[in-house]
Amino acid sequence: MFKNRWVALLFFLSFLVSGCLSNLHQRGLEATGREAYSTAIRFYVEHLKKNPGDLIARNDLGVAYLRSGEYDLAFLEFQKVLASDPRYIRAHYNIALVYNFKGLPEEEIAAYQNALKIDPDHLPSRLNLAHLYVEQGRIGQATEIYEEVLGRHPNQSRALYNLALIYDEAGRRAEAADLLERFLQQRPEPPWREEAERHLARLKAPASR
Repeated sequence: MFKNRWVALLFFLSFLVSGCLSNLHQRGLEATGREAYSTAIRFYVEHLKKNPGDLIARNDLGVAYLRSGEYDLAFLEFQKVLASDPRYIRAHYNIALVYNFKGLPEEEIAAYQNALKIDPDHLPSRLNLAHLYVEQGRIGQATEIYEEVLGRHPNQSRALYNLALIYDEAGRRAEAADLLERFLQQRPEPPWREEAERHLARLKAPASR
């Protein structure tokens, strides 16, 4: 039933959005924000010619390639980052996204796990990994992640919503309803709110005899 329900997948494309950046790097970020990826790539490449050791800019170049569908080029840039700094968590995470877009779930899982070895509370990796487990039918592992996330981040909206669906499937209706109520308190966007309200109304309806 999960595949017929709307379970929110969270994608964070990790790139730096502020700080002390060169003019070319800043213009690359601005172009990325406008979805002008070819322009962003040009700015990043020009910046990296002068600053080849700038791992933040190289990661951002990989993100621009990833968003433009150039998955192999994105992968190459993220690998270059990790060759210089194996603990650069954004690059591990972004490699997982490359694997996602290429339809390689086991490799994607391994990349998230690599990120979580560096930072066990890296929220984007934890949430995406849990969703991937749901897609694979590994509900126990997904449940464990969502419960741990909510233990640390009680108002995390994706975890609230997705765990509510899992509890609902398991017949834990009262717990599912409680999570949906907490989710709605976060004032989600209309599509999420409407879907959650429909689920909640069904859960609170008197059981048919």
